[in-house]
Amino acid sequence: MSKKASTTDDRELVHRVKDGDDAAFAQLVRRYQRQVANLIYLTMGSRDGLDDLVQEVFIRVHRSVGRFNFESSFFSWLYRITLNLCIDEIRRRKLRRVLSLDFLAEDGDHPSFEPPASTTPEDELLREERRQKVVDALQALSPLHRQILILREYQDLPYDEIANILGISVQAVKSRLFRARSELREQLEEYMRGES
Repeated sequence: MSKKASTTDDRELVHRVKDGDDAAFAQLVRRYQRQVANLIYLTMGSRDGLDDLVQEVFIRVHRSVGRFNFESSFFSWLYRITLNLCIDEIRRRKLRRVLSLDFLAEDGDHPSFEPPASTTPEDELLREERRQKVVDALQALSPLHRQILILREYQDLPYDEIANILGISVQAVKSRLFRARSELREQLEEYMRGES
């Protein structure tokens, strides 16, 4: 389904939810549950309480859907709720480590983590070492930079969608993304020199 068709379909489902249609809400949950779980996992860096947090996101969505005004896409609105919940949870737990990408290595959805068709044990070991170096580098980033890299690089969202989710301008997204990539590159520089 194209993004435009999905947005149109989301609008219809939201209207139905506002009219009290529980089946429409269940359909929205099924459509976005995995993406919400992935975003929470990337942001929190732990599977601890993941199901509870996903459930809390959709409870908040259900409570607030009457106030949703279609100024942004449902997807942007849902991601903003998810990120706000994560920020609240991070503050509550006073977490310092907020990112791990283990599920990306297991989940073939992201091309940069797909193993080649035929690999040797040495290739697998090197791939795992590289993945761990990226995880370590991402954990060393500021939460703001980590968040924008997740949305752009791992969720593959366009700039305008990220701007809506974070409540900032497209120019601010580009600027933060540039700084985040530079910071990540600096974190990985020593490792990359050692490989060449």
